[in-house]
Amino acid sequence: MSISINGSTKIIGIIGNPLEHSVSPMLHNEISSMLGKNLVYVPFCVEKERLEDAVLGLKSLGVVGFNVTAPYKKDIMKYVDYKTKSSLLMGAVNTVKNVNGRLYGYNTDAEGFVRAFRMNTNRDFKGLVVTIFGAGGAARAIAVKLAHTHVKKINIVNRTKEHADIIRDTINENISSIVETYTNNDKIEDICQGSDVLINATSVGMLPDTGKCVIKLKNIFNKNQFVYDIIYNPKQTKFLSMAQSCGCSVMNGLGMLFYQAIASYEIWVGYKFNEGELARLYGLLENIY
Repeated sequence: MSISINGSTKIIGIIGNPLEHSVSPMLHNEISSMLGKNLVYVPFCVEKERLEDAVLGLKSLGVVGFNVTAPYKKDIMKYVDYKTKSSLLMGAVNTVKNVNGRLYGYNTDAEGFVRAFRMNTNRDFKGLVVTIFGAGGAARAIAVKLAHTHVKKINIVNRTKEHADIIRDTINENISSIVETYTNNDKIEDICQGSDVLINATSVGMLPDTGKCVIKLKNIFNKNQFVYDIIYNPKQTKFLSMAQSCGCSVMNGLGMLFYQAIASYEIWVGYKFNEGELARLYGLLENIY
């Protein structure tokens, strides 16, 4: 990777706290280098009470755009001028584009999730029954995106049913009446067994707590299922290990991380990547993990 900064260099970046773990600067700067774009991607670690100041500063500096990561994907919406309908339903923005001093907010997390699934399975979610574990920001974004892809049914399983019900009502009232909710204490074996895809949309099982699993039941799996964990570190969570031992096809969250970054870059510069470029960049990301 070679970055040459001059008087014409434009800035893209990421807002969050902490950011030491982020691979986004490496990936996006590699993209710009590969495409010959005079863009540099910079991490901006921002304290919560300075978020508005940071957004106003980036707007004043004329940055092309920026990503938003934890813990600001919801709070950032207060400072964005325009938001897509999907990002409003998802309740979060992770990508902002500066257009003549006006900030446009998008959510590419769920787009990355769907694109990664499509590349891995060579199919989409249309007509499938999906069960999601979790009811946080990631689960909501994924569920809203899936509802737009004509999925047959979405089951949401969460420890606190009220949180799952918020997602259910958002989708059933605004998109399609396809969501049902359950708690971890419900008898969910048949629900899960009848699902085509199971998704862990929580952080349970992420480093350093690799011994934990979002579900204790092993009889929720069947060999015809596809099991997707949005965690990418470790590469194989206990959830995926259990599923694989039952004959399921499995996938971790590295592809989601990759394709949400690609979708953000496409928004900022209007570029569509070819398969060779995507393969090269994904190989670079795989080498990190």
